[in-house]
Amino acid sequence: MTEDMILSPVIDISVKTVADLEVMNLEVEEDNSFVASNQVVHNCVFCGLCVDPETEVATNPGLKPIKNIKVGERVLTHTGVYRSVSKIWRFSYTGPIYEIKAMGKPNSLLCTSDHRLLTVKRPSSKKRDKRLLRVTEPVAMVLPKDVKAGDYLLTPIPKKVIRLRNFRVKWDSSTGVKVMNLRTEPDLFRLIGYYLAEGSVGVRNRTIYLSFGSSEQELVEDARRLLRRYFGKEPHSEKLAYHVINVRLGLTFAMLFFTNFGRGAANKTLPDWVFFASKEKQVQLIKGMWLGDGCVVRQSRQKYLNITTTSKVLAYQLQTVLTRLGVVSAIHCEIRKNRLPAYRLNVFGRWAVKLARMMGIPFDHNPSKFVDKFLMNEDYVFSPIESISSSQVANREVMDITVEDDHTFVGQGIVQHNCVDACPFDALFMTNDYELSSYDKPSLKYSPEQLAIPPKTEGYTFRVKIDPEKGTATHG
Repeated sequence: MTEDMILSPVIDISVKTVADLEVMNLEVEEDNSFVASNQVVHNCVFCGLCVDPETEVATNPGLKPIKNIKVGERVLTHTGVYRSVSKIWRFSYTGPIYEIKAMGKPNSLLCTSDHRLLTVKRPSSKKRDKRLLRVTEPVAMVLPKDVKAGDYLLTPIPKKVIRLRNFRVKWDSSTGVKVMNLRTEPDLFRLIGYYLAEGSVGVRNRTIYLSFGSSEQELVEDARRLLRRYFGKEPHSEKLAYHVINVRLGLTFAMLFFTNFGRGAANKTLPDWVFFASKEKQVQLIKGMWLGDGCVVRQSRQKYLNITTTSKVLAYQLQTVLTRLGVVSAIHCEIRKNRLPAYRLNVFGRWAVKLARMMGIPFDHNPSKFVDKFLMNEDYVFSPIESISSSQVANREVMDITVEDDHTFVGQGIVQHNCVDACPFDALFMTNDYELSSYDKPSLKYSPEQLAIPPKTEGYTFRVKIDPEKGTATHG
């Protein structure tokens, strides 16, 4: 005994599994503890397992800031499968915020101190140079404060495949409803790649345009041949100023088909049947994109492949498609004065050699040794952390989501744990059926019996103000 407490020894401890057991907790102001069964236990607090509202989340099959995510949308999880979002959380957070930059990702992740990331912590070599070893396990959810530069952050490789034989285009005409089908062959995917790189749509005159350089006569002829083959009409070619050759096809059918991929360079995207297509089709998609908007970059010590686009979503989608082909790439965002940002997709080293071989393009780069920062297996890309830093913030808005079944999502290209309705401490646990987060603070403090009634939570956004230094949380 002390002047403040009675210290009692533990004489027995056991564990058993239960099902559908109702459990409860409450929150105590300032102290965050209470006495239960004559023992001091920690109360329930709402942890800041959150990220910046601008964090780009991998959706099905695009990219969207977490602040724009809606309940019911599907997001990519750590298994490479897309799951539905069941809740959206907004918090006012005071405490440390971490900025983590992973190699190959265009933007840093901003997250709170409790936001766990799927990580492989790399041990150092026992040799004199103390280099970090290239290992792919153990994989664990790790707090930001426990990772270091060089540790691997994981990006899942989507497993879904859509095998669509025909794509149907339907529209109203002066003679009635018309329907046309396109065979989704690999050559059609190369034509789609040309459009993503060089194409535009004129809706008023219902015309598709593909623009090539005057030295790209071989591409001009290939594009003309593919347009004629799939749309049954001879396209026109004309030379424009600045050494440009324009291939155009005036046809409602073609115009409607290509609008599925977006209008305007910054708005181009891949629909799901292209994003999840088979490998042989996606190789031709990348080839068409590279022939139109790509190049071989030659430097003194290395050569690499580059594809450039002004569409952020398309850059992410192409990077993901490449992982499905077994190729790792890096995105660099270049901010240009009075112009749209350029997203440069770069493929280095052995990955460039592999991609060039798949596309059947010349790439005479055979160094004796590849310096490769990334690793890949059938499930993940392992990207090293370039930098990590933290700073203190006060009353900053942060967000999170709850994902059904999996409880993970991909933000800024990194797998991270979502927000869950569970106590983070070992003292007490609660089931998913009784969600403290849906009750205001007076309910928690004065009427805990109300927690026996499952709240209506569908589509709700919960707001919680957290101060981890004081250990307080304000609801409502």
